[in-house]
Amino acid sequence: MKIEDIRFAGILDKNGELVSGGYKDGLSSHLQSDESKMSFHYASKSWESRKNLSHRVGKEKFSIVEFEKVKQISVPVDSNNILLISVEPSVNHDQVVKGVFSLLEKQ
Repeated sequence: MKIEDIRFAGILDKNGELVSGGYKDGLSSHLQSDESKMSFHYASKSWESRKNLSHRVGKEKFSIVEFEKVKQISVPVDSNNILLISVEPSVNHDQVVKGVFSLLEKQ
């Protein structure tokens, strides 16, 4: 995982509030401020809804949504928070996910 590939990284709580993080210096969101908040909310609620199936299929490790202009990667960090990362569509998301797992294992 190359840090320069990451556009945005932030910790979201279960309500979709940005607890920590932000955009890489010099970059801005493709979304307006209120749209970013909606995106955070949707990412959090999607994660919460997938937890309803965990008793059958196991805990979610990560999820990826690919749009034309950006990929969003969600990784649960604990029972109440997710790490939301956005990268350019051309970035190898497998390398990003492996890098995140490596960093989380060290904590």
